[in-house]
Amino acid sequence: MSASYYLQDIRKEAALYPRHFLAPSPEEIASLQPGNLVRLFFVFNFTTPDNCRAERMWVEIAEIYGDQFKGYLNNQPHYIKDLNKGDVILFNSQHIATILVQPRFDAAKMAIITLRALEKGAVNWALCAEPDNPEDSGWQLFHGDEDEAYLADPGNATLISLEEVLHIEPRLEFVFASDHPAFEWDAAANDFVPVADEESEEE
Repeated sequence: MSASYYLQDIRKEAALYPRHFLAPSPEEIASLQPGNLVRLFFVFNFTTPDNCRAERMWVEIAEIYGDQFKGYLNNQPHYIKDLNKGDVILFNSQHIATILVQPRFDAAKMAIITLRALEKGAVNWALCAEPDNPEDSGWQLFHGDEDEAYLADPGNATLISLEEVLHIEPRLEFVFASDHPAFEWDAAANDFVPVADEESEEE
């Protein structure tokens, strides 16, 4: 019986879609040791009612053989029924999407995102304000072409966890860890860049 999933080739996807797929550098891969956690994308060979296509799960590395790895699944899958937490996973370096480092922000906190950004699957502006409550990150995310009338309607925005946002825009990880309050997407740099503080410029 064949598995109900396959591991996504992150290097291939990063070459095709550099904005939405990040691949660790060769130096980062070479620094991996047993005990490190890496995230892999388990793509379904089946369809789901909500059209989810993959589960992003952490694997703890147990053994390394050059470019090949053996590890143990660190999450309990939600959709994949022939896989369980603790199962052995064999993978190569091209399957590694993320290497877990010391968290620099709480990914469980919430951000406000416009429905336009969700529909387009792209955030082009990120602004941070003082959080309203302990669950609030303070981040507000926009596609960038919303007008004042659109933004004035609270029905055109929703809450989303920072972890969920990173599934859409992985390069926002460095934004969320920053102390700077505003960033915009720079297509030429293929990255988010800080927006200059107008008050600082006037001084």
